[in-house]
Amino acid sequence: MAVDDQGLEHDNFDDKTFLLSDDEISDLDYSDEHFSLMSSIDDIVENVKIGLFHYLIVTACGLCYGGYSSYYQAIGLIIITACDLNINAANKGWLSTSVMIGIIVGTFLFGGLADIYGRRKLILIALLINLISMLASVLAYNYIMLATMAAFIGISYGAVFAIVHPYATEFFPRRYRGLAGTCVSGFCIVLSIYSCLIALAILPHPFHLPFGLIYFNNWRLYLFISMIPTLVGLCIMIFMPNSLRFVLMKKDKRNVLVVLEKIDRINSCYLLCHRSTNQQYHTLKSVINRIDIDNNKLNAIQHKQDHFIQHFRTLMKPPWRKRLFLLSITYFGYLFSDQGFLIWLPTVLSFYVSGKTCRNGQHHAIYNITMNTTHSTSMNTLDCYNGQNLMTVIFDLLIGNVLCIPLTILCILLIDRVGRKLLYCLIAIMSGLSILLMWLIDSYISTIILSCIFVSFTATAWIPAKTWTSELFCTEIRSTAAGLLNCVGYIGSMLGMTRFVLLFHLNCTATFMIFGLLGLVAVIMTFFLPDTTKANIG
Repeated sequence: MAVDDQGLEHDNFDDKTFLLSDDEISDLDYSDEHFSLMSSIDDIVENVKIGLFHYLIVTACGLCYGGYSSYYQAIGLIIITACDLNINAANKGWLSTSVMIGIIVGTFLFGGLADIYGRRKLILIALLINLISMLASVLAYNYIMLATMAAFIGISYGAVFAIVHPYATEFFPRRYRGLAGTCVSGFCIVLSIYSCLIALAILPHPFHLPFGLIYFNNWRLYLFISMIPTLVGLCIMIFMPNSLRFVLMKKDKRNVLVVLEKIDRINSCYLLCHRSTNQQYHTLKSVINRIDIDNNKLNAIQHKQDHFIQHFRTLMKPPWRKRLFLLSITYFGYLFSDQGFLIWLPTVLSFYVSGKTCRNGQHHAIYNITMNTTHSTSMNTLDCYNGQNLMTVIFDLLIGNVLCIPLTILCILLIDRVGRKLLYCLIAIMSGLSILLMWLIDSYISTIILSCIFVSFTATAWIPAKTWTSELFCTEIRSTAAGLLNCVGYIGSMLGMTRFVLLFHLNCTATFMIFGLLGLVAVIMTFFLPDTTKANIG
């Protein structure tokens, strides 16, 4: 869907931050045939050529962002395979709840800080926290330690959610922003498939090797190998510069030149013969060098803009206030439905695999008991899966993730044609309907099929959504807005997880209805927001 120009004008969306005064513009040299006058952030970024650097940025951000998908899927599988940790119905929700609490803290804190200190620095800190916590989780000697480390992992991924998409898209001109954003989000699908494949290879084959105070077994090896993509992303990110739009917005001439120099140098590793590309970067640097800024005045302006509270005050002004409000409802409702149901999908599948159904009364005969009178040992035996049943659960998740591949490719092809908004709405509606249809049909075969559809659509919906919501806010407050939205969303996700584990054991019909309908209601809120396809984002 193309951007409605009149709608955007009404919403004051075409916001530009001008870097050159009228006097400075009049002094510029127009003689270079490869250069047109660039007086705003959007204009400067529009004149940056795409090269090796941009592929590396997408790869690094994609690996960092997709690592959460791998870990989130691992949580659901660890809950039903970590037999040595005595996980039962009374404590099985601790792990996912710890992750959600960490994400809520991480998105709120790191999102605001990224708009002050820069995107890259905060991403590196988050990735270091992630890898250290993941390694500690692999060596956890009890379930409490595993849940504690999950909170730190959640903080790191909260930072990633708030920063990675703004960071990646801020290097790209408008004609490539949609492609870049979808590719970053698409790594979730790739790493989910990666997680399923290593789970199929490792989890159904138990082993126990003495390792200090613990036994190193199959789920620990699975979690360790799932760290590798994040480690690769960190290694690439070390060599990347700060966000181009961020340093332009700060009017930091020295760092702008550093960023352009690094882009030029990395692109030159591959495009040694493309002199026009090098000339283009030299021209950009020449223009930046012509900008004369009074340092004392700049410091005073930056001090005011960098104030943490100032960013929240800016968000309370139109048009950002309306967008933040509507997107908060959307994120809360959709993450309640999406993440809340997805984390317990292995439990739903194992429930149907064991021969039970929801609507014919078999569910209540087995599960309608109080948590306090349930013996932890018996519940651990019930919830711990291995062998063929475990392979069935993992294989179903793998099929769902594989089905995401054509949908992801379709998103990449259509995001600039159909538009971010319409694409997200269509996919999110299918996700909510698939939950309702599981309850309506209520059979083993239908649940297996619909769970695959749910996994594929619910994962793909975030591909246009993340790009779209990042573009709805200007550079000055982009990470702060992303942090707030994810904070509100994952509060909903945490509530969804905790409500599921209570409701499903008491009334599975209510569980399916609440999660399905709330996901559909969340989509309705997006109808009142503008599309941002190929629009200036400031």
